[in-house]
Amino acid sequence: MALGLLALLVAAVAAISVAGLLLMYLVRSETVKKYIFYIMAVWGMLISVVSAPSLPVNWIFMRAAAWAAGFLGIAGIVVSIVGRTRKHRLYAFLLVTISVVAGALIFIFA
Repeated sequence: MALGLLALLVAAVAAISVAGLLLMYLVRSETVKKYIFYIMAVWGMLISVVSAPSLPVNWIFMRAAAWAAGFLGIAGIVVSIVGRTRKHRLYAFLLVTISVVAGALIFIFA
């Protein structure tokens, strides 16, 4: 029973990550895109907060990688707020995308 719930949790994390990232890039409205961007940044940080402490203590590199994935979400938010041009916004989107993908991969496979 418990492994079935864990499989559902992993499938939900993967589905939310893929759907959110697709929406972040495919939605036309700038206001909706901004909200999805912030939600996905928080989602990437949340995945990191859940996955980093769940790793064994002696897996220092994987724990650091999980925390780094969360900090990429923070960096994406900072770049989005500070940056003024469309290029900065693209960089912020890429940082959040890397944060979500890396966090989900560490959550699922580590």
